[in-house]
Amino acid sequence: MERLWKNGKKKVTITGIVLITALVFTACDDIAEVPDISDKEVILIAPADSTTVRGNAVTFTWQPVEDAEAYVLQVATPDFPNASQVVIDHTIKKDTLGNPLATSYAKEMLPNTYEWRVKAVNSGYETPFSTNRFVLTESDGFSGNTVILNAPEDNFVTNQEEVGLSWGAIAEATGYRVQVRNEDDSVVQEEEVTETALEITFEEGNFTWQVRAEKDAESTLYSSREILVDLTAPNTPELTSPADQSTTTNTEVTFTWSRGNIAGSAEYDKIFIYSDESLQNLVEEEEVTNKTHTATLEEGVYYWNVKGFDRAGNEGELSGTFSFTIN
Repeated sequence: MERLWKNGKKKVTITGIVLITALVFTACDDIAEVPDISDKEVILIAPADSTTVRGNAVTFTWQPVEDAEAYVLQVATPDFPNASQVVIDHTIKKDTLGNPLATSYAKEMLPNTYEWRVKAVNSGYETPFSTNRFVLTESDGFSGNTVILNAPEDNFVTNQEEVGLSWGAIAEATGYRVQVRNEDDSVVQEEEVTETALEITFEEGNFTWQVRAEKDAESTLYSSREILVDLTAPNTPELTSPADQSTTTNTEVTFTWSRGNIAGSAEYDKIFIYSDESLQNLVEEEEVTNKTHTATLEEGVYYWNVKGFDRAGNEGELSGTFSFTIN
């Protein structure tokens, strides 16, 4: 909107001002939705400040920070104000499987003086760094070393039977012992290898895999991780509401269906809503975890179906298709 002053010489454009103001308030609203963690503190657990760590590796651990979406871990030698090298600069993010955000990280390192620090971040804010110093020295013997597991990551979920395991080498090791234990803590597989990688064939289920280094009669402690092998696809959903060929005047439609869950990785569904019988014009697609979904639609005829998935990557059969009409 434009306004002309009485003298006919001065014109003010109001539309742009209104638009900019609206954008500013919208941006502020978006930021306000992100929890502010800037006044929170990351509590470091280990290595504690001014401690001495013996061995070939260090496991950094800290307490979780509520509303954090990631952690930034940095390690410098001898310290950050006088850093000759930043040996670790690593961001730990949430995985796609719904596991809690990790609050530990292990790394092979050389004997030296170090300073380490961690900060928590989310999409709008970050905490200050929390910092500790430590000294890393060589272990008193071979058994004091730690095997660092590389892959797969802890709490790994897969729909593949063949899984490649890998870990870091230990100086003077003549071999490595690899064990796979089931949920009853029984050893179901055991291998002795000289390399730092091994392919294992798993059955379906939850397992712990662990590795230790060996040298003559000496050995390190086992380092272990969890793995879930899920080979079974989810059941086929059965549609409930809106019933097939039903009619409604309500443009807000609640969809419900049933599907028995199968033990294994977390399951979810995808609902597909189309505006044509040939299922080509997709109106809405949504990932759903509670077997119900509400959508606001215009008047017309719609067709919908649902398919089950799990976090291991298995995909079930598509349900039948129901139609309904909004008048």
